[in-house]
Amino acid sequence: MAWRFLLATLLGGVCYLDRTAACQLMLHRPLVVATLMGAIFGNMAAGAQVGVILELFYLARLPVGASIPPDDTGAAVFGGSAAAIASSSIGLDAGSFTAVLLLSVVIAEAGKAADRFVRKVNVRIARLTAESVDRGDVQAVEHGLLAGLTLFTVTGMALALVFSGAGVAMAKELLPRFGPASRSSFAILLPALPLLGAASAYSCSRTERTSAVFFLTMAAVFGGTVLFRWAA
Repeated sequence: MAWRFLLATLLGGVCYLDRTAACQLMLHRPLVVATLMGAIFGNMAAGAQVGVILELFYLARLPVGASIPPDDTGAAVFGGSAAAIASSSIGLDAGSFTAVLLLSVVIAEAGKAADRFVRKVNVRIARLTAESVDRGDVQAVEHGLLAGLTLFTVTGMALALVFSGAGVAMAKELLPRFGPASRSSFAILLPALPLLGAASAYSCSRTERTSAVFFLTMAAVFGGTVLFRWAA
């Protein structure tokens, strides 16, 4: 298990770096991250199932400019690892799947608070760099860029380790404690989650045929969910 956490930390750090500080190759998107975490922890399909729903949840919440959206990368790290571990232990039934998704949303808000703190520190680095340049230290620009890059990389790796550990702990310790009644209650909510995801996609649509986009997206999500559930 140790090497799995090591790999999750390294890849998670790369994905977090891609989120805002460098590259932005869409490696940080929930579908990519959750699938990676699923593969690392033993079930890629289970991770992809979580990633599809989270991708729709946060499709319209992009980290553009000064906007700080929920940490969808952290949610995918948590959800992908939890789903993979649950599928290989107690089984990923509808109730467990829904519980993983709902707790992933909570993780996204916790990650948002961490993101806000990191950005404040980065602003402080930028101010110190500007003051050094004003004093004639040209090398301060290079040092400031490296400091900022290191800040985002180390923080991303730490968050990936914490969130993947939380996902594994949840799958091993919390989910088995849910009785049949609790799982049935969670399972009732499952059909509403793809609908919320489709509504999120609908909200960011710029086409005139918004109704068609909404219903096609909802149908695609339901179809994808059924397919992944059948393949798992």
